[in-house]
Amino acid sequence: MTPSIIDLFNRLTDGLAVIATDGAVRFANEGIRKLMPIVLGETFPHASIAASIDQACAGHLNLPHRFETDFVFDHHVATPDRLEVHLVRSPAGNDLVVVVRNLTESSLYETTIANLSALIDNALAAPLVQFSEQLSDLVADTSEPTLGPIALLARRERLVLQGLDITRQLKALAGIAQLSAGRPILGEDRIILESWLDETLSRHDAKAKSRSQRLLLQSATGLLPTVYGSTYWLGMALDACIDNAICHSGHGTDIALSACGIGNYVRITLRNQGYGLQPALLRRRLANPLMRGKAASDDRPGLGLGLPLARKVVELHGGRLVLEQELDGFVTCIIELPAGTSPLPSQDMNVAQAQRYANDLVRLLSDRNTAAAERASS
Repeated sequence: MTPSIIDLFNRLTDGLAVIATDGAVRFANEGIRKLMPIVLGETFPHASIAASIDQACAGHLNLPHRFETDFVFDHHVATPDRLEVHLVRSPAGNDLVVVVRNLTESSLYETTIANLSALIDNALAAPLVQFSEQLSDLVADTSEPTLGPIALLARRERLVLQGLDITRQLKALAGIAQLSAGRPILGEDRIILESWLDETLSRHDAKAKSRSQRLLLQSATGLLPTVYGSTYWLGMALDACIDNAICHSGHGTDIALSACGIGNYVRITLRNQGYGLQPALLRRRLANPLMRGKAASDDRPGLGLGLPLARKVVELHGGRLVLEQELDGFVTCIIELPAGTSPLPSQDMNVAQAQRYANDLVRLLSDRNTAAAERASS
C-alpha cells in the first residue's frame, strides 16, 4: 500500500481495516484505531465483526455485505454504541476491506439531548423530592422527638450531604451553561497552592468519610510555584475532580492529592482506586457533558458535568486535564496549569500585578537553579 493511499485512508472519518485471507488484520486506519484496539497480524477485536469476516473468508457470505452490531465494553456509556459495518472485496488481490461507522458517535447530539431528560430527572428532580421529604421529617422529629440525639444527628448529617450533592450539580450545570455561552473567566487571583489544595480537599471530608474513604494530601517536595487565575472557577474544577474520584472509588479506599512544579507549569495529581476507565474513544466521550459511564449511570446520581466542566476551566487557564488508567487499577487525574503568569491579556495587567508575576517567576527560577545545584553536588 503506497504512502498516498495510507494518507487517504487515515483522512477518512470512518474506520477502515484491510483483512488478509486468513482473517488477520493487515492494515488499520486512524479512525478504526481510535474506535477499538486493533493489532496488526491478529484477528479483528470484535466478536460479531470477526465472525462475519470468517464467513466471508470462507466464501459463505455474499459480498458486499452490510450489517449493524453493538459496540459493548464491560464499562460503557448508558447504552451500547451502534455500529454500521460494511464488508467488501478489496479492488486489488483477495483481501477484504472492513468499513465501520459508529452510528452513535454520528448522532452524538441527539444522544446528548436524550440523556439530558433522564439525567435531570435522576440527578436533580428525584433527589430534590427526596430531600424535601426528608427535610420535612427532620423538622417534625426535631419538634416532637421520636429519635434519640445520636440517630437525629446522623439523619441531619445525611441530609446535609444530600443538600451538598444537589448544590454541586446545580453549580456544575450553571457553570457549563456560562462557559458554553462564552462567558470569559476573569480572574487573576494569586493562588498559593499549598493552602489552596488543603482547603479544597477539606470541603470533601464529610462525603469521603460517609464512604469510609481517606483523602490524603501528600506534601510537596520544595516550594510550589504560584498560580494566577480564578479561584472560583479553578476551585469548581478541582472540586469536580475530587468528587469524581470519591464517587468512582470503592468504599474504604484512599484518594491521594499531590502537586509538583515542572518547568513553568504546576502539576496537580489526583490518584484513586477506580472501577476501571474506558477505552480511548469512551474516555474522550466522558469528557463531554451529559456522557457518563455505565457504572456511574446505574447507581450514582449526577449529570455527568464534573469532568467536562473541569476540563473546560483548566483549558481556559492555559492548562490541560487528562485521565490515565494504570495497570494496577488506579486511575489518575492530572491537571497542569501555567505558573507565574496571568490568564488575562497582557494589556489588562497593571504595574503592581506585573511586579507580582515577575517576583514569582524569579522565585521559580531560583528554586530550579538551587535544585539543579543540589543534584550536581550529590
